[in-house]
Amino acid sequence: MGFFVRSATVAALLVPRRVSIACLKAVLAAAWRGLWRAPVSTPALAVAAVPAVVGTLILAGLLQTGLAPMVLPMAGGFLLVGPAAWPVFLALRRAGSLRGAAAALQGVPRGLWALAGVCLLLFLIWMSDAATVYSFMIGGETGIGAERVAWFLLLTSVMGVVLALIVFCIAAFSVPLLLDRRAGLVPAVMASVKAVFTSPGAMLLWAGVLGVTGIASALCPLLLLPVLPWLAFAGDLLYLEIFPPDHGLPDIPTTHQD
Repeated sequence: MGFFVRSATVAALLVPRRVSIACLKAVLAAAWRGLWRAPVSTPALAVAAVPAVVGTLILAGLLQTGLAPMVLPMAGGFLLVGPAAWPVFLALRRAGSLRGAAAALQGVPRGLWALAGVCLLLFLIWMSDAATVYSFMIGGETGIGAERVAWFLLLTSVMGVVLALIVFCIAAFSVPLLLDRRAGLVPAVMASVKAVFTSPGAMLLWAGVLGVTGIASALCPLLLLPVLPWLAFAGDLLYLEIFPPDHGLPDIPTTHQD
């Protein structure tokens, strides 16, 4: 009983502020400027290079094996696992160095691991469903017409949008709330969902920005170098606008470390 009382109390304290589309635009602009400021620029781009290289190899593998129609579903799957990498960029932005970020990420709450596991599970479900639809609609047949490929892409896109919106609602703000240890898993997810529905216009646009830029970057993995840290920094700034901390963020280093 005590757990549920505490969870309800914490959730009540995390009242999201309403934000406008103008605020979202300002956050995106500020995050872009912040990305290119030392000392955070170099480590952020270095971390982003890892998924860029992995994405390039996956893209090349799909094209090489004749699975070109699966490229778009795979790119969409990037949106489902993106939240799992977000804490790294959050810690980088605040610590200013890889060493400081590593220190900040030590002993992260178990709820954050659980949330990352949920995102990974949804990604596996998504890829399994997309592969099943691919086998039924296209399979190993040769000379498949453009119409059938278009129907496959349309169907999988609808399925992917539903899963991506679910992940967006539960992870958009719960990830930083968990990283900052301001709430447990359940209160953080509840607060995240509430924040999304408190500012529907701005959140719908934010989800659209994440979706379009994320898929475009996954289709051209080199774009992940600037786009991934840019969106991560913007998400952090937006989180601080919606859930401003009363007494700072003591659990995350805020001073730059060499």
